[in-house]
Amino acid sequence: MSELIQASMNWPTLPATVLLGLCLLYWLSVILGFMDFDFLDFDLDAEVGTEGASVLDFGFIGIRFLNIGEVPVMLWLSIFSLSMWMLSINFDSDVKIQNFMDYLPLALRNIGISLVVTKLITQPLRGYFKFTPPNEVETLLGKTCHVTSSTVSEQFGQGEMEAEGAPLKLHIRSEDKTIHKGDLVRLTDYNSEKQFFYVVKINQES
Repeated sequence: MSELIQASMNWPTLPATVLLGLCLLYWLSVILGFMDFDFLDFDLDAEVGTEGASVLDFGFIGIRFLNIGEVPVMLWLSIFSLSMWMLSINFDSDVKIQNFMDYLPLALRNIGISLVVTKLITQPLRGYFKFTPPNEVETLLGKTCHVTSSTVSEQFGQGEMEAEGAPLKLHIRSEDKTIHKGDLVRLTDYNSEKQFFYVVKINQES
């Protein structure tokens, strides 16, 4: 055990030990409630440009291929650092490092192998950590609800939509003055500034 600790704290394993130690510290912080599980996570779909391709976009494609962003970043980094550490412990413990150039080939080899190992391990986990909040505006548009207020106007209106669990109470608006309580309407648009939906009466659609 002491030999393992000594090898972990010496070059060329020391960098991998430090990285693995930071990951272990993170998971301990999560367990104790000091840090969120999704710390450092980011959405690649939001980062990749939508108006034409760029060099940066191609960089994100490479990151996505490695499953970074497809699984929690710290989970990915933990698997990567553990792989780096195990490779260095098993193959580099007896290597004498005199300068950085002695360490560089070992580091490049371990990084390359660890990227492949991490890719293979995280591949089955793709999609499991994607969470889509329920009842997002984009998912509600086009659906129908019943009017619960006496009328619906440009200034006032309330509707109710069936949903899993409790029904959704919605603020709705319309220029159609024939909409009354109990009518079925369709959500056509959303005013994000004032937070209400525009609706049309179902039986008026062609």
